[in-house]
Amino acid sequence: MVKKNICVFCGASSGSSPDFITLAEKIGKMIGENNFNLIYGAGSTGLMGACAKSAQQSGAKVFGVMPNFLARVEKPLDGINTRFTTTMRSRKAIMYKKAFLFIILPGGIGTLDECVEVLTLIQLKQIKEKKIIIFNYKNYWNFLIKLLDKMKKEKFMNDNFYSDLIELNELNKLKTLLKSF
Repeated sequence: MVKKNICVFCGASSGSSPDFITLAEKIGKMIGENNFNLIYGAGSTGLMGACAKSAQQSGAKVFGVMPNFLARVEKPLDGINTRFTTTMRSRKAIMYKKAFLFIILPGGIGTLDECVEVLTLIQLKQIKEKKIIIFNYKNYWNFLIKLLDKMKKEKFMNDNFYSDLIELNELNKLKTLLKSF
């Protein structure tokens, strides 16, 4: 049986609380223990590195995708299958294609960019039959959820927009959802 790839977008930084790293580790472990592989941005630091290391230790194959210019600034994680690209755009295209599901964890502007681009491509039907989970840990993504609700209310988004978007904030609910795939 071929394992499916889950793409996780999250911060290359650790954030303001050790709880963020713990969350990333738990989700990485959940990915591996539920017989999935991980595809992510290839970084070795922050939430990215924590999630990847935990997924790998829990049996997942880990695939990293990193632009060459970023590899000169951020060290890719050792011991994973890393693919290097020339641009951020080509990096994201590979990740979008290989993943069957996206999970958004806390992160910075890069994570926000990746989340919004996936949502846009789903709405434009360029990404089809793939779900995106915004893991709203400690209400981190509340501002984004409220903004999306406002866009829908003001008729700037389709009524069926939320059919592929799942907001979760509890690990046990994520575990149950992953077991359903």
